[in-house]
Amino acid sequence: MTRPLFALSLFAMAFLQAQTPALDQLKKDAIAGVDARSKMVQEIVDTVFSFGELRFQEVETSKYLTGILEKNGFQVQRGVAGIPTAWVATWGSAKPVIGFITDIDGIPRASQKPGVAYHDPIVENAPGHGEGHNSGNAVNIVAALVLKDLMTK
Repeated sequence: MTRPLFALSLFAMAFLQAQTPALDQLKKDAIAGVDARSKMVQEIVDTVFSFGELRFQEVETSKYLTGILEKNGFQVQRGVAGIPTAWVATWGSAKPVIGFITDIDGIPRASQKPGVAYHDPIVENAPGHGEGHNSGNAVNIVAALVLKDLMTK
């Protein structure tokens, strides 16, 4: 995996830009934090890919992702907006606030064998993450963990 600066996203850059005195060091620390979690990123990508659950049915995906956040000190509110698999995770009580949105559902008939560059479903017509948006979960969660670490410092 290449250095995923994109993992810091816009919300991360806003936080880093607000901290002008040690901006260069914060950027280096952020990159190091993302690099140190490269295995975690891949595990999240692969695990969410393996679930491939349709919208409003992302029971395992939701449980898995919120478990990671809770294990890392985030408070999780489940069943947001009356949707059993929707959640909001928070950490801390001061500013700045970390916010991100992630899409956790698979899509119909997108079952796909990993690492294959052409349509080759695991199960024909089954849902899945064949288009790759399962990677957004990993990027967002790792970015939130890195920011939490930087904010704690």
